[in-house]
Amino acid sequence: MSADKSDILKKMRESEAIYVLMSDCTRLPFVVCDPETYDDEVFIFFSEQDAMQAGQEYIKENQPLKIFKIENKYMLSFYSSLFPIGVNCMVVGKGTEEETSVQLGELVRRPVPKPGEEPVENPELQLTAMYFMQKVRIQKNMEMTEDLQELQEELMAHYQKGRYITAVGEDKQMPVLTKKDGQVLQPVFTDVQEFLKFQNENKDKKFTMGLVDAGRIPELLLPDTTGIVVNPFGVDLQLNVSRPQA
Repeated sequence: MSADKSDILKKMRESEAIYVLMSDCTRLPFVVCDPETYDDEVFIFFSEQDAMQAGQEYIKENQPLKIFKIENKYMLSFYSSLFPIGVNCMVVGKGTEEETSVQLGELVRRPVPKPGEEPVENPELQLTAMYFMQKVRIQKNMEMTEDLQELQEELMAHYQKGRYITAVGEDKQMPVLTKKDGQVLQPVFTDVQEFLKFQNENKDKKFTMGLVDAGRIPELLLPDTTGIVVNPFGVDLQLNVSRPQA
């Protein structure tokens, strides 16, 4: 490892704070696929000014971005949160003299779970949904381009293979969310951190986690629901899933 990269890794661990480009389309880090390496990248900076300057490139492409400051005590949690969303690379200081690409595994190592104790995660679905939403939510006329159709097909293929977390209330019932357009949707979650976002938004209620494979989700839908919403406080991916016919 080069001395320069060692210095960058040290700063990523010890800086008072880092600044991350966040997407308003997904409420998650803004992600880009490198055309040469095919790395799925997010952007990290050591100063807010550098983050603002680099973000202008994407804002000009109509990408709605925010700059999120992460203090040192939360940095490890942030880095670890990139695993469940399928990100493998961090571009540090894009556009500056110290611009460096860091593989996530170079900075953070996850403990290997024991057989049967693997966490419920769906990184392929999360990542594809992030790319899809970053594209579809900036369109004014919601035109389904060929690129979007391919992403949607990939997204659905990942969804159908997945295993998900559900929220179960103290009354043993699953909650529903009513959207502005009148749709009544049941939430499901790709991983624990997305479930915790839901719980934090509903602090007056207590939920426990259930587990369900995609193929069984229709059986769990309540009569008045019109579908499901995956990660309602993240990518907010709404899918038309119907109850099985009696």
